[in-house]
Amino acid sequence: MDRLTPLLAHFSPKAAVYFHGSSCQKTRFCPQSGQAYLHLVEAGQGALLLNGERIAVTEPCLIFMPRGDAHQFEVQHQHSLLLYCATLDCGEVAGNPLLAALPDCSVIPLSECASLRALIQLIWQENQQQYCGRDAALQRLTEYLLILLLRFIMAQGLVQVGLFAGLADKKLAAVFDAIHRQPQLEWTLEAMALEAGMSRARFAEHFRKVVGQTPAEYLLNWRLTLARKELLAGASLKQIAPAVGYQSVAAFHRAFRQRLGVSPKEWLHQLQPTAEQAA
Repeated sequence: MDRLTPLLAHFSPKAAVYFHGSSCQKTRFCPQSGQAYLHLVEAGQGALLLNGERIAVTEPCLIFMPRGDAHQFEVQHQHSLLLYCATLDCGEVAGNPLLAALPDCSVIPLSECASLRALIQLIWQENQQQYCGRDAALQRLTEYLLILLLRFIMAQGLVQVGLFAGLADKKLAAVFDAIHRQPQLEWTLEAMALEAGMSRARFAEHFRKVVGQTPAEYLLNWRLTLARKELLAGASLKQIAPAVGYQSVAAFHRAFRQRLGVSPKEWLHQLQPTAEQAA
C-alpha cells in the first residue's frame, strides 16, 4: 500500500535553493512563513540554535524544519560548516498533516540513512557543476529528497505518535489511505473500523492511542485542510463543500468556523498581509 502518494497528490513539495557555502558567510536564517527549511551539512562541526535549544552538529547530516522557524548555526574554533540549504513549500498554510506531525527539527546523520546518501551525493555533485538546467535539477532533486526523508521517518518509526505512527500501523494505514483518497464519502466510525478490520470500540481506542486524536477529529482536520488548499486555489464554496464531504455550503461553513474560529472568507483575508509581504 502506498501510504504517502494520496497525501503528496495534494501537497507536492516545491523547492527553491536558498544558500550554498560556508556557515561563516551565513549563520542566521529568518523565519519563512509557509515554508520549510532543509539543510544538508556536507562537512564541519558546530551547532544549530533553534527555539532556545542548542543541537550539536558533529558529522554530515540532513536537517529538516517543517515550519520554517528562525534559527542560526554556531561554529567554534574557526571551523565552518559547509551547507546546502533550500526552502520547500509543502502546503503548511493549508495545514498539511505530514508537516504538522513532525517535530520542529529533525537531524538525521547521513551515516544512519543509507537510503538517502546516494541522492544527497548527487545533489552535491550537481550543485558543484555549471551544467545547463542546474537550478531546475537541484529543485527536483531536493523535492525528491523530501519524499525519501518522509519515507525514512515512517520506516524507521522516528515519530512515535501521530500521523506517521498511524501510517506505519498496518491496520490504520488502510483507513488513512481510504479517507485520504475519498474524503467526500460518509466516513462513520463504523465505516472506518470496517476498513481497519476491527470492531468499532477497539478501532476507536487503537486509533486514539496511536494517532493522538479521535478518528472523527482527524477526518475533520483532513477535510478542512483540503478545503483550505482549494480556497487558496480560488475554488468556490459550492465546489469545495461536496468535494470534502459536506452536503451543503452551510454545513461546511459551520464546520470551518467551529474548527478554525473564522469563516472561509475571513481566513483568506487573514492571509493577505502575508501574501503582500512575500510579494
